[in-house]
Amino acid sequence: MARLYSWPVTWFKFHLNGVKFHSDFIGFGIPILDVNLKGSFTIGKKFLFNSGKYHAMGGRQQQCYFVVAKGGQLIIGNNVRVTSVALICHNKISVGNNVMIGINTVIYDTDFHSLNPQMRNSIPERVVGVKSKPVIIHDGAFIGGHTTILKGVTIGKNSIVGAGSVVFHDIPAEQVWAGNPAQYVRDTYSYNHVTA
Repeated sequence: MARLYSWPVTWFKFHLNGVKFHSDFIGFGIPILDVNLKGSFTIGKKFLFNSGKYHAMGGRQQQCYFVVAKGGQLIIGNNVRVTSVALICHNKISVGNNVMIGINTVIYDTDFHSLNPQMRNSIPERVVGVKSKPVIIHDGAFIGGHTTILKGVTIGKNSIVGAGSVVFHDIPAEQVWAGNPAQYVRDTYSYNHVTA
């Protein structure tokens, strides 16, 4: 039943928000979208998402949030699977092909607030000069659940980020990183050559 009502409602919301997408997506639950008309959101083929507390129950699940501010560019490649994620884009977030993003992961390409206390504590708060930098996730990456990825991060091809990590440095291709802050654990080579 979830797929029956999720698909047409999501299709309608994608259209209302100017999202460029393919009709072969699969959705369980309804995502929350806030896409500025002077921003862009593009989704590749075979996108699959779980959104909300009754889908892919893993604890702490929420609806998916796809937020694109004025001038932001959110790009999701082909065959991407996500669960209860929040992708908040003020600059650019690019997710490559064949990427899996685990439950309750958040990706922010902005600081949201000024690091200058005078700007931050003014009434109303002044947000001029708030820093934002692109986040790039390359093909084949696997992001474990409850991970936080911050502005300016690039995650390399086929790399793995352990569950619950906080990532604010680049992760090279074919590596496993985990922790808070995320640190190198090992190369993915050992996983790629396991024999039955």
